[in-house]
Amino acid sequence: MEENLAASGVGYGLNTIPEKMKAVIIREHGGPEVLSIEEVETPKPGPNEVLLKVENTALNHLDVFAREGLKGPGVPKMTLPHITGVDIVGSVAAYGPGDADQLAVGKRVLVNPSFGCGSCRACRAGELSMCPDYKIVGEHVWGGLAEYVVVPARNIISIPDHIPSEVAVAVPAVYTTAWRGVVTVGKVKPSDTVLVIGASGGLGSAQLDIAVAAGATVIGVAGSEEKRKKCLEMGAKAVFDSHGDWQEEVMKWTGGTGVDLVLDSVGKPTFRKSLNCLDFGGRLVLSGATAGDFPEISIREIYQWHRQVLGAPMGNWEDFLQVTECVWNEKLHPQIHAVYPLEDIAAAEVELDKRKHFGKIVIKVSN
Repeated sequence: MEENLAASGVGYGLNTIPEKMKAVIIREHGGPEVLSIEEVETPKPGPNEVLLKVENTALNHLDVFAREGLKGPGVPKMTLPHITGVDIVGSVAAYGPGDADQLAVGKRVLVNPSFGCGSCRACRAGELSMCPDYKIVGEHVWGGLAEYVVVPARNIISIPDHIPSEVAVAVPAVYTTAWRGVVTVGKVKPSDTVLVIGASGGLGSAQLDIAVAAGATVIGVAGSEEKRKKCLEMGAKAVFDSHGDWQEEVMKWTGGTGVDLVLDSVGKPTFRKSLNCLDFGGRLVLSGATAGDFPEISIREIYQWHRQVLGAPMGNWEDFLQVTECVWNEKLHPQIHAVYPLEDIAAAEVELDKRKHFGKIVIKVSN
């Protein structure tokens, strides 16, 4: 059955939107077997919101953490049932009422998944992640693992015709975060030697891509010979085995001096080694803790070496626009590991969780 949105007082858009949509629902926490593909009510856009018909979404570790019910400091409590999916490419289906800038119905768009209240001190400064009401689509509100999704109308940008949807959808979470870490926070220079921990993952491969494009000398750590080879193909000068003594190998490769910048989103198992791969005055940029929080640290190893430990969460609007422009101009090249149909979401999450991927895993939701 279909419903005329205009007749129901919801802005304007396509003449008909289905009452029900297919979605991946989390109703209880657990393994991939708890993921349920169901028909649920299609959401309606409110004031200054837009309804998108989802074409693709891409997986992040957040999808796994949400399914498992990860708990801890700084981890928001999730209300079930929930639909994840942070990275979204779709077409404009309908707008809610309001004066937001509106792209044409049917236009293919990319979603910036971060938004805040728009009026607090942090939002006015452009730092949405510091807003007391900060939200990420797919984490705090229902996301893109569904045929339709509602997002703030101001959070969509058009995608150039020459960019495939599978490439565009790889950008929002990891490339915006990577740009934040490498450029905005890490202040990479062509003279820098940069070490990327977990260089084969979605975020790591984005960090590698951006640092190489910036002209830096880039080395990495990855877990298999095949992954290390791909890192070299992307422009890394050397890649070390994550299962070996990569700290010693990094120091040997740099002639005992260490590197200028380390990018680490792995967390607890790698933090101390990452820190001790830094030259004096070096910067350790942290953008996640996918393998655990609360590492062992030595304060002396930080201050006696003039080292800096810097946080780089999801980037702001400037980071998002800068990095998408580089992708649109093909200065950056997101790596797509595989494209799965929505029906194979459980297998896709297993592949992500076991770190069998290089780059991003994309979910094809609809044509």
